[in-house]
Amino acid sequence: MNADPLFIEVRCNESTMRGANPHLPYSTEEIVREAVRSHDAGAAIIHWHGRDPDTGGPDNSVETYRAAHEGIRGATDLISKPTLGYISQTGVEDRVKHLRALADDPWLRFDAAAVDFGSLNIDTWDATTRRFTPGDGVYVNSRNDIEAVLRILDDIDTYLTTVVWDIGQIRTAKAFREMGLAQAPTFWELVFTGDSRPSGAGTNLLALQAMVAELPPGEPWQLMCYGGDVLPLAAAAIVLGGHVAIGLGDHDYARFGTPHNGELVGRVAALAETIGRPVATPAQARELLGMRPLQQPL
Repeated sequence: MNADPLFIEVRCNESTMRGANPHLPYSTEEIVREAVRSHDAGAAIIHWHGRDPDTGGPDNSVETYRAAHEGIRGATDLISKPTLGYISQTGVEDRVKHLRALADDPWLRFDAAAVDFGSLNIDTWDATTRRFTPGDGVYVNSRNDIEAVLRILDDIDTYLTTVVWDIGQIRTAKAFREMGLAQAPTFWELVFTGDSRPSGAGTNLLALQAMVAELPPGEPWQLMCYGGDVLPLAAAAIVLGGHVAIGLGDHDYARFGTPHNGELVGRVAALAETIGRPVATPAQARELLGMRPLQQPL
């Protein structure tokens, strides 16, 4: 088993609605609350989306991202990795405006940006009605847009994490390397999907092995499950030397009642302890990923 410390990423809110769980964060204060809980439970990385504090709808304003990021920075040393947009945003500049706005502040600049290397249908599958809802939800990432984002990240010197939803997107990312655009090595984010989002591979060991086999040897990777429970496959990822992302943004984890994000991170940390793999601090994760150290405020 790989003895490198395990990175745990909390995916605290994505676009999932709160439903019965009051712990899913919408507001800036709630995002910071979940960041602290997750940090204390063992997370090294946080991924988050700006949300309207009342409705939970997307809030893509620079001001919202600045406020939440300032709160995370002030309360933790987590590696902060906001979204580059979802189906609520179109156009490259709209997706990167918050990164650009903070890029010149050594303390407040974002640590990393996650780039999806392909498009996919993102509708929810309703097993009861046997219908997709809404039926026209497409997360569009054209190759021209990917190229433009990669050039911007290089220009503002932002660390790239490489998000792939299938083997073809891994191959696409490697092609961008041949173009001299994608950073290497990178932190690979392997996205599996649950029953409510049948757009990617289900959480089974053979699918995980197929994805890992396509990666460049020796580069770090993590497992996540959008629309489903990542825990059944998390143990395999930990044993294979991978890392794990978990959070209410991906799945409600209602089998545990109404957990907060820190409780979910704690379950992964406990699993790693049982297996015998240490959990990385944010500082260790920065060093192992080749990121710049966290700077002090100006």
